[in-house]
Amino acid sequence: MTPEPEQSTTSTVLALVVGVLMIGFAVWVVAGSGLFSTTPDPAKRATPQELAKASSADDPLLAPPKRAETGDSSVGAAGLGGDTLMAELVKKLTKANAVPNEALLTFRSKAALAQFLRVAKDYGLEVVGTLNDLNAVRVRFTSMEKLRDYLAASGQEAPLLEANQWMTVPRLAKPDGSNQGGAQPSGLAFLDAINAGGDRTGWGKGVTVAVLDTGVQANPTFGAGQVSHVDLVNDGTPFHPHGTSVASLIAGQDERVPGVSPDANILDIRVANDKGYSVTSVLSQGIVQATDLGAQVINISMGGYDDSQVLRDAVAYALQRNVIVLAAAGNDGLDVLAYPAAITGVLSVGAVDAKDIQAYFSNSGQGLTLVAPGVGLPVAWAADKMAIASGTSQAVAVASGGVAYELGLGLSPQNAVLVLQQNALVTGAPKTQVGNGVLRLKR
Repeated sequence: MTPEPEQSTTSTVLALVVGVLMIGFAVWVVAGSGLFSTTPDPAKRATPQELAKASSADDPLLAPPKRAETGDSSVGAAGLGGDTLMAELVKKLTKANAVPNEALLTFRSKAALAQFLRVAKDYGLEVVGTLNDLNAVRVRFTSMEKLRDYLAASGQEAPLLEANQWMTVPRLAKPDGSNQGGAQPSGLAFLDAINAGGDRTGWGKGVTVAVLDTGVQANPTFGAGQVSHVDLVNDGTPFHPHGTSVASLIAGQDERVPGVSPDANILDIRVANDKGYSVTSVLSQGIVQATDLGAQVINISMGGYDDSQVLRDAVAYALQRNVIVLAAAGNDGLDVLAYPAAITGVLSVGAVDAKDIQAYFSNSGQGLTLVAPGVGLPVAWAADKMAIASGTSQAVAVASGGVAYELGLGLSPQNAVLVLQQNALVTGAPKTQVGNGVLRLKR
């Protein structure tokens, strides 16, 4: 595995550039000033072509993507016989990217959820967490037979059941000679490319953007009081720098690693551990919590390739409260969007290079909203570094900064989204590759 970049005790930026491949994106670092019971152990990264053929046993996060219909990842126990129900449980809960010995249950009502909480121990089910706003619960079991017994006994009141799935910040696919996608870095010119160059004083003022990621560290690019923190992982491990890099592109104030909307506030909700991994239940909890804490924009630079009803319900919770949700399309060069970017209502964002060509790694797919610069962008990295980063994680962060700008002008969430799509630069590429076009802000 590639080691993390070393921390520097030097207060001034050095001219040393070190190339490393990190979870989430390619990054060249410039030296400068109890949630999870298990963690998947990824195998060596596959190319986009190998990914489509990979055995799911090689890496629980590299299983061939299989688009599920809404609710397909869930199963209702009502009316199923014991043997049939057990077969369904095995199918849903033992797939490669499922957290072992865990399940998510979604109930029809709060009363049904309350009833389950009263009897869970009788069936040997440990309640790990509850999403009351979604009538959902995360459980851990030692015996699938007891879980089956509970579902069978519940009859018509049985909840929907699905696996608690591993999710991750997207890793960057290796370049391959047959892929003619864009790879020209944008550098600081990414701001000019989206018509955000020059004075951005006041951009995003009064707008809170929630960053659901690996945590945001106290990098000098952020102003005093600009970032507030909620840690849903709370495992005592150091933060992976991915979240800091994403937040800097949204609202960074240092012109060496600038954000699109430097006067926006960042609500840092840590949902992924120091390896960049999260699970469906915690990401869903983060969406709900960001909404309840008043975020107007939610940036999700992570995902997976399996559908989830709990995640869909969390997104719906935010959308119903006029929160704009943006998510990365994925970095595997595939013809399918990652979740939650694939969920209707989410602004799904892919990446282009400096020539407005779809980045070689950027996923395509029906429902892609737009694309933004995502190759070779300057970002804050950890607490005292800067970096050059590539990925749809970076592209969606640029777009989130653009949304914050539109909202700061006083536009409603609906109009902000509409204006963003209407002003996108049409390139002539298929909509599955670039959606409505390349992000362009109207000043």
